[in-house]
Amino acid sequence: MHTDKIEDVMSELRCEGYRIFWEDGSLSPVFYWVDWIEDPEDEDKEKVEVTFQDGSTRTFDRGVPMRQIWHEDVD
Repeated sequence: MHTDKIEDVMSELRCEGYRIFWEDGSLSPVFYWVDWIEDPEDEDKEKVEVTFQDGSTRTFDRGVPMRQIWHEDVD
């Protein structure tokens, strides 16, 4: 892994082709699709929904700091 390629970003700046580091240090699958969705509890609040290459999805609040790496820099 090219650890010098790890980037600190906010959740709303997610992009297809990246992988994120989970809280336990493991890596997510590659991002397949990133979409903005409306928060069902607050119409004025948007969330970031990520669909991964394995078909799973995860939703993040805006403004959450995360670490990401381009999928080709992992091997």
